[in-house]
Amino acid sequence: MVKSSTIEEDNEKKLTARIFSKIFYKTNFCNKKGNQQLLGMDLLKAQIQKDLLSITALRVEETYTKLLSKRNPAEVMKKRGKLIFLQCIKKSCEDFLTKQYGYKVTVNLDNLRNSLYTKFLLKDLELLFQVPFYVLIDPKSALFRLIYYPVYNFASESFIEALIDNMVLEVSNCVIYFSIINFSSVYAFRQTLFRSNFLSLRNFERFKNNIIWQLITKIYLKRPLDLYNNRYEIFILRTNGIFRRTIYANRSKEINSLTNLSLLTLVFVEFRDFLSSRLDETIYFLSKGFRFTLTSVFGQFIGLIWRGVLEGLKK
Repeated sequence: MVKSSTIEEDNEKKLTARIFSKIFYKTNFCNKKGNQQLLGMDLLKAQIQKDLLSITALRVEETYTKLLSKRNPAEVMKKRGKLIFLQCIKKSCEDFLTKQYGYKVTVNLDNLRNSLYTKFLLKDLELLFQVPFYVLIDPKSALFRLIYYPVYNFASESFIEALIDNMVLEVSNCVIYFSIINFSSVYAFRQTLFRSNFLSLRNFERFKNNIIWQLITKIYLKRPLDLYNNRYEIFILRTNGIFRRTIYANRSKEINSLTNLSLLTLVFVEFRDFLSSRLDETIYFLSKGFRFTLTSVFGQFIGLIWRGVLEGLKK
């Protein structure tokens, strides 16, 4: 029994190592983007982007590997998943800033927790952080099947890789968002990390406002619609860049956790769908009535005229 457990643990670690080795390789191509959505990483120089993704991937791998070494990793993830995820973001942020500045940088966990992007990621903690871990242990994990069945019966290695791609990219964007909000007032920070076209305060502030606005629309408009339509949008890393994909995910239970403003979005969608269906019915009824009028009333009228013409010709 112990031997069997050891073999399973080794297989899990080998799978984890194999997936992350692919992700590390793909971080070399992160400067290309195959989608139009604004990313916080767009601010960064090409090499800084690679550094950020590599550091984040390393921290995520380290977090997962440590968990896999515990006696009951799935139970630990279930009980302490939120704190473990926050610690992963915190360490990624500290490692990234420390590498860029050459001295130890410490991030306050409470400040990080209160960041808007962190709050946004915590709303999808289960999909973003916990499910990818569970399927490393069991590709047919109960939670995975609850969310992705019947479109996906089990988590293939490529599917797990895509989920972890998404997590690495989202954590990286969270790190940059936090850094922008807290450190960007220092010109040396912008000078060290940002592309040349974002060194001017005007261009930077425009970008920052756009990224904040995009995040707010995601939280209050796009996410409620995704929940309502059982969709989950993920970012994936490929050797030809970063791409965005939409996959099926059963997210009905998350609707109960929506705030009033987000629920208002769903009410509006319901109202629009109601009006749209009623409008379709009205147009159908009017077109049917118009067709009946043309064929019955005008048809008979034209028939009478035509018979009158024929009778006139006979005379």
